[in-house]
Amino acid sequence: MKLSVYTFARNGLRNDYHLLHMVRHHLPFADEIVIHEGLSTDGTYEALSAIAKTEPKVKLFRSDWDQFKGMEFCKNFKDEARKRCTGDWCVLLDADELLPEWEWEPLRKAMSTTDRVTLGMTLTNFYGNYRVYCAEPKKFRWPWMKVNVHRNVPGIQMWGGDASSVKADGEEFEMVAERAACDLHHFGYVRKPARLREAWRNMRGLLYNAPPPRFKLPSWLFNLFPHNWLDADFLPALALYEGKHTRTVLNDPAEFTRDGMKLYEHLKARANG
Repeated sequence: MKLSVYTFARNGLRNDYHLLHMVRHHLPFADEIVIHEGLSTDGTYEALSAIAKTEPKVKLFRSDWDQFKGMEFCKNFKDEARKRCTGDWCVLLDADELLPEWEWEPLRKAMSTTDRVTLGMTLTNFYGNYRVYCAEPKKFRWPWMKVNVHRNVPGIQMWGGDASSVKADGEEFEMVAERAACDLHHFGYVRKPARLREAWRNMRGLLYNAPPPRFKLPSWLFNLFPHNWLDADFLPALALYEGKHTRTVLNDPAEFTRDGMKLYEHLKARANG
Protein backbone atom coordinates (compact mmCIF):
# COMPACT_ATOMS: atom_id res chain seq x y z
CA MET A 1 0.00 0.00 0.00
CA LYS A 2 1.50 3.31 -1.12
CA LEU A 3 0.86 6.30 1.15
CA SER A 4 0.88 9.99 0.21
CA VAL A 5 1.03 12.96 2.59
CA TYR A 6 0.07 16.32 1.12
CA THR A 7 0.19 19.88 2.41
CA PHE A 8 0.62 23.50 1.35
CA ALA A 9 2.48 26.58 2.56
CA ARG A 10 3.34 30.19 1.88
CA ASN A 11 5.80 32.14 4.01
CA GLY A 12 5.83 29.26 6.46
CA LEU A 13 9.10 30.40 8.02
CA ARG A 14 7.93 33.94 8.72
CA ASN A 15 4.61 32.69 10.07
CA ASP A 16 6.41 30.16 12.28
CA TYR A 17 4.59 27.00 11.19
CA HIS A 18 7.36 24.46 12.03
CA LEU A 19 7.12 23.52 8.34
CA LEU A 20 10.60 22.08 7.82
CA HIS A 21 10.34 19.93 10.94
CA MET A 22 6.94 18.72 9.77
CA VAL A 23 8.27 17.62 6.38
CA ARG A 24 11.30 15.81 7.80
CA HIS A 25 9.21 14.16 10.52
CA HIS A 26 6.95 12.42 8.01
CA LEU A 27 9.63 11.20 5.60
CA PRO A 28 9.87 7.74 7.25
CA PHE A 29 6.07 7.46 7.30
CA ALA A 30 5.08 8.46 3.78
CA ASP A 31 6.04 7.13 0.38
CA GLU A 32 5.74 10.67 -0.95
CA ILE A 33 5.10 14.16 0.46
CA VAL A 34 3.40 16.52 -1.98
CA ILE A 35 3.79 20.23 -1.14
CA HIS A 36 2.00 23.06 -2.92
CA GLU A 37 3.99 26.25 -2.28
CA GLY A 38 2.41 29.68 -2.75
CA LEU A 39 5.23 31.92 -4.03
CA SER A 40 6.76 32.67 -0.65
CA THR A 41 8.96 35.72 -0.11
CA ASP A 42 10.63 34.65 3.15
CA GLY A 43 12.89 31.78 2.04
CA THR A 44 10.29 29.04 2.52
CA TYR A 45 10.50 27.85 -1.08
CA GLU A 46 14.29 27.78 -1.03
CA ALA A 47 14.32 25.81 2.24
CA LEU A 48 11.82 23.29 0.90
CA SER A 49 13.74 23.01 -2.36
CA ALA A 50 16.89 22.14 -0.41
CA ILE A 51 15.04 19.24 1.24
CA ALA A 52 13.56 18.11 -2.07
CA LYS A 53 17.01 17.98 -3.69
CA THR A 54 18.17 15.32 -1.24
CA GLU A 55 14.84 13.62 -0.52
CA PRO A 56 13.17 12.20 -3.64
CA LYS A 57 9.99 11.56 -1.64
CA VAL A 58 9.33 15.33 -1.53
CA LYS A 59 7.35 16.54 -4.56
CA LEU A 60 7.34 20.35 -4.54
CA PHE A 61 5.42 22.61 -6.91
CA ARG A 62 4.23 26.19 -6.69
CA SER A 63 1.62 28.71 -7.85
CA ASP A 64 0.15 32.04 -6.73
CA TRP A 65 -2.73 31.82 -4.25
CA ASP A 66 -3.50 35.55 -4.47
CA GLN A 67 -5.73 34.67 -7.42
CA PHE A 68 -8.29 33.38 -4.89
CA LYS A 69 -10.51 35.43 -2.58
CA GLY A 70 -10.86 34.90 1.16
CA MET A 71 -10.18 31.36 2.30
CA GLU A 72 -10.70 29.88 -1.17
CA PHE A 73 -6.93 29.56 -1.47
CA CYS A 74 -7.00 26.84 1.23
CA LYS A 75 -9.49 24.70 -0.66
CA ASN A 76 -7.84 25.16 -4.04
CA PHE A 77 -4.24 24.80 -2.89
CA LYS A 78 -4.92 21.65 -0.91
CA ASP A 79 -7.00 20.16 -3.69
CA GLU A 80 -4.29 20.77 -6.28
CA ALA A 81 -1.81 18.98 -4.00
CA ARG A 82 -4.28 16.11 -3.57
CA LYS A 83 -4.60 15.70 -7.33
CA ARG A 84 -0.85 15.11 -7.59
CA CYS A 85 -0.80 12.32 -5.02
CA THR A 86 -0.05 8.86 -6.42
CA GLY A 87 -0.60 6.76 -3.27
CA ASP A 88 -3.40 4.33 -2.61
CA TRP A 89 -4.26 6.37 0.50
CA CYS A 90 -3.67 10.07 1.20
CA VAL A 91 -3.22 12.01 4.44
CA LEU A 92 -3.93 15.74 4.45
CA LEU A 93 -1.75 17.53 7.01
CA ASP A 94 -1.17 21.19 7.73
CA ALA A 95 2.31 22.61 8.13
CA ASP A 96 1.98 22.82 11.93
CA GLU A 97 0.95 19.19 12.52
CA LEU A 98 2.93 16.10 13.48
CA LEU A 99 1.48 12.62 13.27
CA PRO A 100 3.29 10.81 16.14
CA GLU A 101 5.44 7.89 15.06
CA TRP A 102 3.60 5.52 17.43
CA GLU A 103 0.43 6.25 15.44
CA TRP A 104 1.90 5.29 12.05
CA GLU A 105 1.29 1.57 12.20
CA PRO A 106 -2.20 1.80 13.76
CA LEU A 107 -3.18 4.20 10.98
CA ARG A 108 -1.80 1.94 8.27
CA LYS A 109 -3.68 -0.98 9.82
CA ALA A 110 -6.90 1.02 9.87
CA MET A 111 -6.44 1.89 6.20
CA SER A 112 -5.89 -1.73 5.25
CA THR A 113 -8.92 -3.06 7.13
CA THR A 114 -11.63 -0.40 6.75
CA ASP A 115 -14.31 -0.35 4.08
CA ARG A 116 -14.69 3.42 4.42
CA VAL A 117 -13.41 5.96 1.93
CA THR A 118 -12.38 8.45 4.63
CA LEU A 119 -10.99 8.26 8.17
CA GLY A 120 -10.41 10.86 10.87
CA MET A 121 -7.97 11.90 13.57
CA THR A 122 -8.49 13.49 16.96
CA LEU A 123 -6.24 16.45 17.77
CA THR A 124 -4.07 17.39 20.73
CA ASN A 125 -3.72 21.18 20.56
CA PHE A 126 -0.48 22.32 22.17
CA TYR A 127 -0.37 25.91 23.33
CA GLY A 128 2.67 28.08 24.02
CA ASN A 129 5.00 25.10 24.37
CA TYR A 130 5.12 21.34 23.91
CA ARG A 131 4.30 20.62 27.57
CA VAL A 132 0.97 22.47 27.71
CA TYR A 133 -2.21 21.70 25.79
CA CYS A 134 -5.80 22.89 25.62
CA ALA A 135 -8.01 20.40 27.44
CA GLU A 136 -11.21 22.13 26.26
CA PRO A 137 -10.72 22.97 22.56
CA LYS A 138 -14.44 23.25 21.84
CA LYS A 139 -14.63 26.17 24.26
CA PHE A 140 -12.57 28.25 21.82
CA ARG A 141 -13.83 26.56 18.64
CA TRP A 142 -10.38 25.08 18.18
CA PRO A 143 -10.18 21.87 16.15
CA TRP A 144 -10.72 18.71 18.17
CA MET A 145 -11.00 16.33 15.22
CA LYS A 146 -10.63 16.30 11.47
CA VAL A 147 -11.47 13.89 8.67
CA ASN A 148 -8.21 14.08 6.76
CA VAL A 149 -7.39 10.54 5.60
CA HIS A 150 -8.88 9.19 2.39
CA ARG A 151 -8.52 6.70 -0.39
CA ASN A 152 -7.05 8.17 -3.57
CA VAL A 153 -10.26 8.01 -5.55
CA PRO A 154 -12.32 10.49 -7.61
CA GLY A 155 -14.92 12.56 -5.81
CA ILE A 156 -12.89 13.73 -2.81
CA GLN A 157 -13.88 17.25 -1.75
CA MET A 158 -12.10 19.69 0.56
CA TRP A 159 -14.36 20.43 3.55
CA GLY A 160 -14.55 23.12 6.25
CA GLY A 161 -13.69 26.80 6.45
CA ASP A 162 -9.96 26.20 6.03
CA ALA A 163 -10.41 22.89 4.16
CA SER A 164 -8.82 20.91 6.98
CA SER A 165 -11.13 17.94 6.35
CA VAL A 166 -12.33 16.03 3.31
CA LYS A 167 -15.61 14.50 2.19
CA ALA A 168 -16.18 11.71 -0.30
CA ASP A 169 -19.00 11.71 -2.83
CA GLY A 170 -21.86 9.59 -1.55
CA GLU A 171 -20.49 9.46 2.00
CA GLU A 172 -22.09 11.47 4.79
CA PHE A 173 -19.66 13.84 6.48
CA GLU A 174 -19.37 12.84 10.12
CA MET A 175 -17.04 14.28 12.73
CA VAL A 176 -17.44 11.80 15.57
CA ALA A 177 -14.69 10.32 17.70
CA GLU A 178 -15.59 6.78 16.61
CA ARG A 179 -14.28 7.59 13.15
CA ALA A 180 -10.84 8.61 14.41
CA ALA A 181 -8.06 6.16 13.59
CA CYS A 182 -5.33 7.97 15.55
CA ASP A 183 -4.35 11.19 17.34
CA LEU A 184 -2.59 14.14 15.71
CA HIS A 185 -0.32 16.65 17.47
CA HIS A 186 -1.17 20.21 16.45
CA PHE A 187 1.34 23.01 17.09
CA GLY A 188 -0.54 25.87 15.43
CA TYR A 189 -0.73 27.66 18.79
CA VAL A 190 2.96 27.20 19.50
CA ARG A 191 4.08 30.11 17.37
CA LYS A 192 5.73 33.46 17.87
CA PRO A 193 3.16 35.43 19.87
CA ALA A 194 3.10 38.31 17.39
CA ARG A 195 2.34 35.99 14.47
CA LEU A 196 -0.28 34.12 16.48
CA ARG A 197 -2.15 37.27 17.44
CA GLU A 198 -1.88 38.58 13.88
CA ALA A 199 -3.42 35.40 12.46
CA TRP A 200 -6.22 35.38 15.01
CA ARG A 201 -7.12 39.01 14.43
CA ASN A 202 -6.84 39.11 10.63
CA MET A 203 -8.21 35.67 9.77
CA ARG A 204 -10.54 34.58 12.57
CA GLY A 205 -13.65 35.86 10.82
CA LEU A 206 -12.78 33.90 7.71
CA LEU A 207 -12.21 30.69 9.65
CA TYR A 208 -15.09 30.75 12.13
CA ASN A 209 -17.96 32.38 10.21
CA ALA A 210 -17.60 35.47 12.37
CA PRO A 211 -17.75 38.97 10.91
CA PRO A 212 -14.34 39.55 9.29
CA PRO A 213 -12.31 42.58 10.35
CA ARG A 214 -12.99 45.68 8.30
CA PHE A 215 -9.30 45.97 7.45
CA LYS A 216 -6.06 44.16 8.17
CA LEU A 217 -3.68 45.63 10.69
CA PRO A 218 0.02 45.79 9.76
CA SER A 219 2.42 43.15 11.05
CA TRP A 220 4.62 45.66 12.87
CA LEU A 221 1.73 46.52 15.17
CA PHE A 222 1.54 42.92 16.39
CA ASN A 223 5.30 42.93 16.94
CA LEU A 224 4.69 45.75 19.42
CA PHE A 225 1.60 44.13 20.96
CA PRO A 226 1.96 40.33 20.75
CA HIS A 227 -0.31 37.71 22.23
CA ASN A 228 -0.19 37.43 26.03
CA TRP A 229 0.43 33.79 26.90
CA LEU A 230 -1.00 34.29 30.39
CA ASP A 231 -4.28 35.66 29.07
CA ALA A 232 -6.86 34.86 31.75
CA ASP A 233 -9.44 33.80 29.15
CA PHE A 234 -7.29 30.82 28.14
CA LEU A 235 -5.82 29.66 31.44
CA PRO A 236 -8.85 27.72 32.79
CA ALA A 237 -8.88 25.47 29.70
CA LEU A 238 -5.17 24.65 29.76
CA ALA A 239 -3.49 21.62 31.30
CA LEU A 240 -0.05 20.07 31.62
CA TYR A 241 0.61 17.53 28.89
CA GLU A 242 1.61 14.21 30.45
CA GLY A 243 1.67 12.08 27.30
CA LYS A 244 4.41 10.95 24.93
CA HIS A 245 6.37 13.33 22.72
CA THR A 246 7.52 12.65 19.19
CA ARG A 247 11.22 12.24 18.43
CA THR A 248 11.03 15.45 16.43
CA VAL A 249 9.97 17.42 19.50
CA LEU A 250 12.40 15.70 21.87
CA ASN A 251 15.29 16.30 19.47
CA ASP A 252 14.57 20.04 19.23
CA PRO A 253 12.38 21.20 22.14
CA ALA A 254 13.30 24.84 21.56
CA GLU A 255 11.56 24.71 18.18
CA PHE A 256 8.34 23.78 19.95
CA THR A 257 8.59 26.38 22.74
CA ARG A 258 7.46 29.96 22.14
CA ASP A 259 6.53 31.23 25.59
CA GLY A 260 9.81 30.60 27.45
CA MET A 261 7.91 27.85 29.33
CA LYS A 262 5.91 30.48 31.24
CA LEU A 263 2.69 28.54 30.85
CA TYR A 264 4.26 25.29 32.00
CA GLU A 265 5.65 26.93 35.12
CA HIS A 266 2.33 28.69 35.80
CA LEU A 267 0.29 25.51 35.47
CA LYS A 268 2.79 23.52 37.51
CA ALA A 269 2.58 26.07 40.33
CA ARG A 270 -1.22 26.02 40.07
CA ALA A 271 -1.26 22.24 40.36
CA ASN A 272 0.96 22.40 43.45
CA GLY A 273 -1.41 24.82 45.12
